[in-house]
Amino acid sequence: MKKNYFFTLLLTFCFSVLSFGQDLMITGAYDAGLTGGTPKGVELYVINDIADLSIYGIGSANNGGGTDGVEFTFPNDAATAGSFIYIATEVDNFNIFFGFAPNYTSGSMGINGDDAIELFLNDVVVDVFGDINTDGSGESWDFLDGWAYRASNKMPSTTFTSTDWTYSGINIFDGIATNAAATPAFPVGSFTQSTASVKENLIEGFKTYPNPITNKEVTISSNNNNAKEVAIFSVLGKQVLKTSFIGVKSTLNLSSINSGVYILRVKENDKIATKKLVIK
Repeated sequence: MKKNYFFTLLLTFCFSVLSFGQDLMITGAYDAGLTGGTPKGVELYVINDIADLSIYGIGSANNGGGTDGVEFTFPNDAATAGSFIYIATEVDNFNIFFGFAPNYTSGSMGINGDDAIELFLNDVVVDVFGDINTDGSGESWDFLDGWAYRASNKMPSTTFTSTDWTYSGINIFDGIATNAAATPAFPVGSFTQSTASVKENLIEGFKTYPNPITNKEVTISSNNNNAKEVAIFSVLGKQVLKTSFIGVKSTLNLSSINSGVYILRVKENDKIATKKLVIK
């Protein structure tokens, strides 16, 4: 009885923290032009109340060189739903440029407009800006000496979609002393999100079979032909598979995954489905 109770609690925890929606997301990045090319950094949006931010971390992927992993881990602070968090390389120029102080500072946020950014939850990537394997110079998401900002009601994703963001264009901060003087200015704290943006477990016709899985293959299907982001996590939160497909259904090979109990997450447009998988 105690074993089953503990397992139920563990699964509940994992389902709550491993959703594609998450409780924290990247909403903006800026690369200004004061001394030393500062301030540089990111804006984050708190989707739901967070009791302990230290489960989150952030890192930059510079010049298309791939992930550098977690470079800044948040302290054990609480955060309120609907608030914004600002991480900058330093305090003084950020204050001069934006007129208020950043929440946190980290040298890892010394990003140029052609660098990608990763947000982590328990060391697992849960949101990304840019392509970590591509130098953004000349790409659609290049914001050198400018800014990028997520469109309202767009959701966090481990697959970057450049059209989910707006961009200032390059070099708009050159010779500019304050954000208010820029054209266009970085839209500080303007991201909004409808509470209906994510619909849990509402993918039409969502099915997985067989379950338990005895032949290391599982089929995922729905009523729609839309693209689907798929991730499988262990009950301890480690991502063991990440893939995607387009179509009504697809059969995934799970031969690389050991026997055990896992959590499947599927995201189709703005809808998410979760399922416990048993692999024998």
